[in-house]
Amino acid sequence: MHLAKEGVVTGFDARESRKAPAALWRGAVLAFALAGLLAVISVCASMLLSPPKFLISRSGQSLEPRHYPLLQAWGDWVRGRKYLLLTFDDGPFGSGVDDRILDVLEKHHARAVFFVVCRNLARANEMLLQREIADGDLIGNHSFDHAHLMKLPDDQLLHEIAGCNDLVAERTGRRPAFFRPPFGQTSARVRALEQSSGLREMLWDANSEDSWLTRPEQIMAWSMRESDNFSILLMHSKPTTAAVLDQVLSGLEGRGFRFVLPVTHFSSRSPQPQPGS
Repeated sequence: MHLAKEGVVTGFDARESRKAPAALWRGAVLAFALAGLLAVISVCASMLLSPPKFLISRSGQSLEPRHYPLLQAWGDWVRGRKYLLLTFDDGPFGSGVDDRILDVLEKHHARAVFFVVCRNLARANEMLLQREIADGDLIGNHSFDHAHLMKLPDDQLLHEIAGCNDLVAERTGRRPAFFRPPFGQTSARVRALEQSSGLREMLWDANSEDSWLTRPEQIMAWSMRESDNFSILLMHSKPTTAAVLDQVLSGLEGRGFRFVLPVTHFSSRSPQPQPGS
């Protein structure tokens, strides 16, 4: 618009009316281009950088990235990439079940933590445990007899935790770094003995429910529904799990999951987990 000297509107310039929308349009295009460029860079970072290292969270129920650059995290989000820790309790089972599980893990280039019950180690020859180690899996402590630990006196509790640790070390040459209390039942007394034995408590936040389900499609459904980014998935070394594991891992991979392990060295200042249910 133009104003006469007396302040009266005398006309309208259409060229000026087009300047503001054009400037806004150019700004929007530039912002979109920059966002796209940043997305491409972050995806490239996600593809080229190694997966982040993971610790066990304070609760003991999930993973926590140790170093996860923002650009890599955004790239993983854009790509739909997620991270999951596979764990298997109550083994060794024997009868070839453990080897079937290891075969499936090898097929998917996956690694896992096997929480062994030490009374079951008689079922396993040394070659099975050495294969788990050679494949890059971790062997965890799941107690000696799978007892309700909080009901035990101190000497029996020591046997369940430290005694199992000693037996695993004797059979494999390596001491476990992680302990999973049977039934997920823990207490301050249990955790204190874990810590004195050099163990870190690991629980879970995703459950395949394979301890009681018998139909493969049910185990598959629970595993898919429960698993989330940075989850710890609870499974068991048993025939039904071995039968459905290939399907479960394929389904999880289809949802963008990558299977990782936690670091096994942690300082005494690492936060200790709180009681789990």
